[in-house]
Amino acid sequence: MRKKSKNKNATKNEHIKQSVETVYFDVEMKKKPYSKISIYKPKIDGKVTLKKRWHVYFYWRDENTGKFKKKFQYQKGINRYKTLKEREAVAKSLKQAIESALQRGWNPVTKNIASSKKINRKSITLEKALAYAYKILEANKAEATLNGYNFHLNRFKDWAYKNGYLGLDVKDFDIDKFYEFWDFLRFDYVNQKTKKGLSGTSINNHKRSLSSLFTILQDERFIPLNFIKQVPKVDQEPVNNKAFTVKELDDIKKYILKNDPYLLHFLRFMIYPILRPIEICRLKVGDIDIENFFLSVKTKTELLSYRRLIHKIKPTLNEMQIDKYPANYHLFTAEGKPAEWNGAKLKSRVDHFSKRFRDIKNELGYGRYYSLYSVRHTAILNLYNSLVDKGMGEQEILFKLMPLTGHRSVSGIKNYLRKHKRSIPADHSDIYTLDI
Repeated sequence: MRKKSKNKNATKNEHIKQSVETVYFDVEMKKKPYSKISIYKPKIDGKVTLKKRWHVYFYWRDENTGKFKKKFQYQKGINRYKTLKEREAVAKSLKQAIESALQRGWNPVTKNIASSKKINRKSITLEKALAYAYKILEANKAEATLNGYNFHLNRFKDWAYKNGYLGLDVKDFDIDKFYEFWDFLRFDYVNQKTKKGLSGTSINNHKRSLSSLFTILQDERFIPLNFIKQVPKVDQEPVNNKAFTVKELDDIKKYILKNDPYLLHFLRFMIYPILRPIEICRLKVGDIDIENFFLSVKTKTELLSYRRLIHKIKPTLNEMQIDKYPANYHLFTAEGKPAEWNGAKLKSRVDHFSKRFRDIKNELGYGRYYSLYSVRHTAILNLYNSLVDKGMGEQEILFKLMPLTGHRSVSGIKNYLRKHKRSIPADHSDIYTLDI
């Protein structure tokens, strides 16, 4: 029987009013007002040139529409330098200076620093300290990455509020109190829809996100030590996103052709160019080069990755008739054809296709260990096994798969295969000397 942990904090922090029955807890994070800061390096014939003027630029968010609208660019003496190395170094320094000013509240529209009270590092609540750490974090992370941090932070803050810790001085929130949250994740949390607890992978991801924030608090001298690093990970082999067999994938294909044929185009982009769902949702018509038969897209490891469009994807491209649509249209949308889909966030677009696939795999009886990502795993393992059947050695296979999967190192693709591959050794009867 699971032992329920007692609430040791019923009398603590009496300044925090508890009303768990009726309280609405809003932990939504505000979007930062500026975009990524970038260095403009002009080119001539595809090469960076010193003959044209460089600058550092970013975009400012419109308060009414919430979209990035006004562009700001600064030179500040960059172009006085006559060598590529010097100019790049000065441009980088200017970029860092601008980023630091923006993080501290500088508003390029009003030319003023946003008015704010001086942070008291000697006494600050857990809630305010985490908000400060998140503000620093969001300046250096992509939107897709921040979604994960948001999710884990919100769950922690919700738990901390209900247990009377959110208003506690951050220095008084120690490792023993964090272990109460750790026990909550491991033993007490139950998903209201699935009626199941969290997987080991999910629990460890909570730790990773919170540890990043507490490291910032340590660096900023709010706390003496990030004690979350001392908490051992949950020792559990992840089983989500299992690969399908060839027959299972064929059964899924037949079902999709009858019930959601447009989704099959999406799956083919996971299988043949071996893209992730988020990468497919980034694709626009203009990213597909039909003449030279390749595509370009921002991936997990590269700002711009080029993938070969093999012949097996040609039927999909012909059926989608992408040459009829403007280059700025998203390739995959909720309309079942290329269209503008700028109104929805990237995560929402990915969730749309994930749900469509989830409905199908649930209908066919595949459980929680399978997801849209399983299709990509199936493709990579199929390539691996095909090369094994051709007699290739492991190292040769790894080097051949690296440019296809987008992994940037042999260790990366090797770890990926170790995580997802389930191999059965060959019959070893011939090496036995026992006969009983």
